Amino acid sequence: MLLMLTTTAQSVEERMQLLRSRGDYDSLETIAREVIAALPDGAGLERYVAEYNWANARSGKDDPMGAVEHAQKAMRIAREIGDTTRILASLYQLTKFNVEGRHYEEADRFRREHLTLAAAYGRDTVQLALAHNSMGSMYSRLELPDKEEFHYREGLRVLGDQSQLVKQALLGNLASTVSARGAHEEAAMLHAEVLAQLDSTDMHNRAWTYSNLGRSLLYAKRYTDALAAFDTGDSLNTASGNAIDLAIDFAELRAECLEALGDISGAYAMVKRARDLQDTLFVRSMDEQYLELEKRFETQLKEEEIQRLDAEAREREERLRVRNVQLYGSIALALLAIGGIALVWRNLRQKRRHAAVLERLNVELKDQKARIEEINRLLQLKVLRAQINPHFIYNCLHAISNLVRKDDMVAASNYLDGFARLLRMVLDHSVKDRVPLSQEMDFLRQYLKLEALRFPEGLTYEVDADAALLEEDDAVPALVAQPFVENAIWHGLAAKQGHKRVSVRFAEREGRIICTVEDNGVGRQVAPRRAHADGSPGMGLQLTSERLQLLTYRLRERGSVTFTDLHERGVPAGTRVVVVLG
Repeated sequence: MLLMLTTTAQSVEERMQLLRSRGDYDSLETIAREVIAALPDGAGLERYVAEYNWANARSGKDDPMGAVEHAQKAMRIAREIGDTTRILASLYQLTKFNVEGRHYEEADRFRREHLTLAAAYGRDTVQLALAHNSMGSMYSRLELPDKEEFHYREGLRVLGDQSQLVKQALLGNLASTVSARGAHEEAAMLHAEVLAQLDSTDMHNRAWTYSNLGRSLLYAKRYTDALAAFDTGDSLNTASGNAIDLAIDFAELRAECLEALGDISGAYAMVKRARDLQDTLFVRSMDEQYLELEKRFETQLKEEEIQRLDAEAREREERLRVRNVQLYGSIALALLAIGGIALVWRNLRQKRRHAAVLERLNVELKDQKARIEEINRLLQLKVLRAQINPHFIYNCLHAISNLVRKDDMVAASNYLDGFARLLRMVLDHSVKDRVPLSQEMDFLRQYLKLEALRFPEGLTYEVDADAALLEEDDAVPALVAQPFVENAIWHGLAAKQGHKRVSVRFAEREGRIICTVEDNGVGRQVAPRRAHADGSPGMGLQLTSERLQLLTYRLRERGSVTFTDLHERGVPAGTRVVVVLG
């Protein structure tokens, strides 16, 4: 009897493992629920397998709290049946799911229990290596690099010559750790060992590993070797589906190598390729968001409703035409008989009634069309706002990436903290047409504070408004002024030597709110231009202008944007942008 139960549990576990490997989390959760519903009360191996896989299904569906709930049930069952191997597996599960849910203290408690039990058990080297890898990740978060490195090396020692996925993870994590303390040559050797462990058909992971290997060689100033690694990785990435984000990294990293080797033209070509790929990624993201919005507002259903109303209108018109024929026949019959007068009067009444129905139907049809047009305008507005956010977010992440590559970790950390707060503000503003002026000013100050971190010589900025506006706290269109400030910094001030200054002021003029953005940069004629592959300018200002026009149309207001080049003694001395917000 025990042998039969064990065989049944193994078959269920194998089936669930297959679904998990395919990423079919809906089917996995369904089977787990059915297995538990069919089992009698009490602990057992089959119940453990079902709860363990149910937890994996909830994690795969981005529900870390649900995953923790079922992982805890699996843990209790494993303890009841005294299965140490499955207790270790559940401890690792609970660590992983608590990290996903950002419950780091709980995750750290399970990490330590996992390591203690695996070391005491001594018969499962893979779980012991996983425990050391997990502890290394914890010390990485706590910024204790010595302990982090110790656990990664201890995990590799435990595995020995075994070829396991966890060994690849340990090698990669150890490489990142030693690279952070400047041992780039050793990091390169570790990444090379990861490549030796990877399956030759796993082109995607090999491409990423070549990217990490090339970075270590680049930091070690072995530019030729780094360039060869990047070239190989880019070829593998192209063959495995061409992940655009990885292709962008390869282009930018090769540009750095070529620049270090003195090949300026080659470096320029790689930078241009990176920008083209960024535009491709940006357009693809916008297309996906537009499809999602179209589905959410069910535009197709509205169009089908219009078609249905059109068909009903045509049907009623046809019925009215038939009745008109009847009316004319009744008139002819009335010439032959006095009694036909009553029939004519009745048909006239029917005609008026059907005409009223047709008129009411036409009004309903116009109302439906007007609602569809309003929905489409809202869709356009949502899409334009969504296009502004990823464009701005990419610029921030690019700045953070530059600081990391320059090994300025303090500045990168400060930038990332500020960026997280700024992103929260962007998300709050992106769902509103208009926001209070004080909130828009707070957002601009946070953005300028963040951008100031990129300039070693500093950036002077000012955001203020007329006192009357602040007292009334008038509402302004959300996220309209930021692209003009961004343009002033990236195009006007980035290329300027010496003191850099930008100011933003909101004022009231003739009953309208005016936003003025002024910088002391190099001016529009001298500023370098960031362009797309076809030579058109960046999309940030264009999208802002289109969004302002759409808001103007909806709110029946007038808005405009005016650029003025500033000069001092005949020399370009900055740019002033005046935006009429209504």
